[in-house]
Amino acid sequence: MPQPSALVRSSLAALAGLCLLSAPARASDAPDLLTDRFNVTLGTFVINTDTLIRVDGDATDLGTPINWEETFGQGEANRFRADAYWRFADKHKIRALAFGSSTNRSVTLSQEIEFDGVTYPVNAKVDSEFGFSVYELSYEYAFLRRAKYELAASVGVHYTDVEASLAATLSAQGNTASRRLSSDASVGAPLPVVGLRGTWALPGNFWLGASAQYFKLAIGDYEGDLQDYRVALHWQPSKWVGLGVGYNRFGLNVDAKSESFTGNLDWVYEGPIVFYNVSF
Repeated sequence: MPQPSALVRSSLAALAGLCLLSAPARASDAPDLLTDRFNVTLGTFVINTDTLIRVDGDATDLGTPINWEETFGQGEANRFRADAYWRFADKHKIRALAFGSSTNRSVTLSQEIEFDGVTYPVNAKVDSEFGFSVYELSYEYAFLRRAKYELAASVGVHYTDVEASLAATLSAQGNTASRRLSSDASVGAPLPVVGLRGTWALPGNFWLGASAQYFKLAIGDYEGDLQDYRVALHWQPSKWVGLGVGYNRFGLNVDAKSESFTGNLDWVYEGPIVFYNVSF
């Protein structure tokens, strides 16, 4: 599997080659992302994460703050992303997205960890799993439209589901039998979001898009904030052929007290994205 930097360089080189082969002006039969009714994007991303997590056992049993990547590494990952929108009127769209990733890895601990009321001692071999899924549904209104660009404001709901688990078998010592330890925690964070998005037409069937979303909410035993920033360049010579690369940064901070998660999660992922696009 190519390293992230090699994948990004290859993708950028491919887009540069397509740009050189493209006509300087937009083809008359090419899709127009400022007027097309439907748009669907499927892709994957090269991700770097920074996860700080603390899962408490109870009010008096505070968990160990864990930097997940430093403790367990990035591990093997499965990643996907899907975006779509429906332009149901000239200035109005409904947007949806779904993306996620899951990783797992086994390591020997160099420090004791308290996680969800379970203590994992030094030198224990621990199997770790970490996964997330993000979903969004939003309404978008284009408050400024011109022949070559569009600026829009949006309001919607993000739902982020994060799951983390640890498991280990402690070897028998003396008259003590071996023990199996396991613990898991999950937090679902529904957060409303507001945002801005821009789309610009470029020569040669190229398009530039950028977006920013943010929201902060405190209610009951739950407090959190979300930030999502994305920029992408893609080439769309026909409705069924669209290729692109971009960069995405997504941050989530949650303090919660529930049956499945009591503690704190401060999680950021960021990295390049590569995608295939259709527009009609």
